[in-house]
Amino acid sequence: MKTCAYCGSTVKKMDLCDYYCSFCTMKLKLADVLEYGKRKNLMPASQPSLSDLDKSTSELMCFSTIELLFLLKFARKDRADIYKQRFIIIQAMKEGEGSFTEAEQYTFREYEKATRKCFVLENLLRERIGYYPAKLTDSYIQSLASRMKDSTKKDMVIRNPKTVL
Repeated sequence: MKTCAYCGSTVKKMDLCDYYCSFCTMKLKLADVLEYGKRKNLMPASQPSLSDLDKSTSELMCFSTIELLFLLKFARKDRADIYKQRFIIIQAMKEGEGSFTEAEQYTFREYEKATRKCFVLENLLRERIGYYPAKLTDSYIQSLASRMKDSTKKDMVIRNPKTVL
């Protein structure tokens, strides 16, 4: 039995790819139609990669919340690594090595770019969950993933009423 992914009601097929839920009073795409009151699995098929940090803001908006959390963790590490490089170059310049000015300017541009990418990811997360985590640990992300998995276990099924004698 085909059911709505939002309310669990039986849906009516309209055409090849579209269904209609009379409870939600809306047209549903095939991705929003499940079987027997099951809930959508919101876990991504794979974890994002470092190369995904190069995507534009509009492309990042299409990522799931947990993917954005992974990307923010990557972006913060990238920014910290750039900061460490920049700190070493600045220390060398303070000790009289003037030949590092070009490297210092390059690391500043890279640091600014990495910081702005963190801002983008933090703000996308704020739009989704109302805040961005100050610290992203593996246990925080694993806990969220576990809760996401657990939330798919309870089907959206309403049992028939018991008869009263």
